[in-house]
Amino acid sequence: MKKISVVSGGSGGLGLEIASQLLRAGKDVLILGRNREKLRKTARKLARINESGHLSTLVCNVGDENDVLATGQFLGDHRIVPEYLFNNAGRGLSEKAPAITSAMIDSVFEASLKGMILLTSMILRITPPEQELTIVNIMSTSALTGRENETVYCAAKWGARGYTEALRAELQGTKRNIIAVYPGGMKTGFYKTADPGREISKFMDPAEVAEKIVNAVLNTHKLVVTDITINRKKTGVV
Repeated sequence: MKKISVVSGGSGGLGLEIASQLLRAGKDVLILGRNREKLRKTARKLARINESGHLSTLVCNVGDENDVLATGQFLGDHRIVPEYLFNNAGRGLSEKAPAITSAMIDSVFEASLKGMILLTSMILRITPPEQELTIVNIMSTSALTGRENETVYCAAKWGARGYTEALRAELQGTKRNIIAVYPGGMKTGFYKTADPGREISKFMDPAEVAEKIVNAVLNTHKLVVTDITINRKKTGVV
């Protein structure tokens, strides 16, 4: 059976850079995304990487159970076994608490929490118990601290953190490895919808963040990483 690395939310930003790093490491990669055209553009961009890894794309809204089940069917039909799962899909929101609506909650939770749970559950079901599987849940430093105007986003990320910790406890002693990743702000298109007026010029480069994450996930021959927090380097005299 063919082994593959699955990256959700991989058609741009950090997900795209993670896929790029995996391909450079010789891994076969499956990118999941909502938008078919964005996936096509991503595939063309990553095709320039002359490494041994093979890239596939699949339209999948991880917050839609039917899409997730169809992805599982695709993997099973092609005898593909996930080796790594990078739960990277998410959606942000900057809004004052009194203005929060049900639609806002559903939108953020679907992408940032529900999708993580649905995709992880499917991957766990289809992966043979004897097969090593590493699940990388990419959240945010907003899962570690509360921030004004981010009540819903923080709630989703704190939920994702709780899910990750509980999943780790449940799967202890099996061949399933759970890694929690908490990156700070990055210069990506994430803020175009989450917080359009935010100044992000000094935020982190997603390519550099992806390199840190993938190196830590893949290089486990001596040490195993369980939690990764990535922030901008502070400058100035202490």
